Amino acid sequence: MTGLSPSPSHPLESVLGLGLKRLLQIGLPLTAVALVMPAPASDDGLLVYFLVHLTILQFATFAYAAETSRLLSHPWFPRIERSWLASSVSVIAATVGFSALLTLATSAAARYDISLQFLQLLSSMDIAWVVAAIYLGGARLWGRGVGLMLGTVLLAACVASIAVYLTVVGFTDQGGWLIDGEQMTRIVISSDTVAAVASISILLGAGRKD
Repeated sequence: MTGLSPSPSHPLESVLGLGLKRLLQIGLPLTAVALVMPAPASDDGLLVYFLVHLTILQFATFAYAAETSRLLSHPWFPRIERSWLASSVSVIAATVGFSALLTLATSAAARYDISLQFLQLLSSMDIAWVVAAIYLGGARLWGRGVGLMLGTVLLAACVASIAVYLTVVGFTDQGGWLIDGEQMTRIVISSDTVAAVASISILLGAGRKD
């Protein structure tokens, strides 16, 4: 992937344009693969398929967030206070949108049960924003290398929480999302809360450098 350079247009235009380009470059091949190799039955490798799919989606999304973050060296909203923080929130929002579109297309192509498509979408959007936030904040505070490390570790931890939940609870007989409120709270929501607090804290800390 090539780097971005500032242009006379607003950086958000570059972010959205890049998002469309990457969706075509990444989304079309992934959708084609999912059409040829759809999700298996719940007792025939669905867990592994689902987790591999989620991981690929999140690394593609993380790469998009990292690429668009290069534009943050130039003020997007110079007339407002905390311009960098406002710009970063815009990158995070674009990242979540990118993740959602990529997930919707590939999950439908994989022919998941509708409820499982919804779980994949919720998981993707949730992971996308916390990873983007901790990367942006970490990169500004301690450098791009540290930001990449923090984002990667958090991404892996979030996918792991979904893996643990699905391992404990399993799927419905039709391969759908089996909801267990107690396990969801104990495994997933508790992990999400820790991830959100860490990401927001680091992002806000970086925002104070304005």
